[in-house]
Amino acid sequence: MSAVQVKLGALAAHSLAAAEDPEPERLSLLLPRAVRFYFEERDADQPGWRYPLFHDGNAGDGPEVSLPDELWRQLQAEAERQEVRPEDLLQHAAFYYGAARDEGRLTQRIAEELRREEEGGR
Repeated sequence: MSAVQVKLGALAAHSLAAAEDPEPERLSLLLPRAVRFYFEERDADQPGWRYPLFHDGNAGDGPEVSLPDELWRQLQAEAERQEVRPEDLLQHAAFYYGAARDEGRLTQRIAEELRREEEGGR
């Protein structure tokens, strides 16, 4: 699987990893999860899912990390649909994931998936 290098803003990287100075390797593991989670939430009607119009989109001040090419293409398509730059939507997905983690929604999702597996995948 090929990957693209993307620039993650310092604040988005901090939010994503919940760390002051996150390692690029850790960010490269978390960022695909964050983008997938963002797409999975599309129809969940969660507040803050769409890219906020007031966001400044500052993506250039943080680490460069890799993202699977397929996810990047999906992000580009969604960014076009929302009429924003893909780089800006990438930052938003990282913030969205960090907020969901802090709210406990990631833990809740993992518990639900485990429960479904125990019940035979229903």
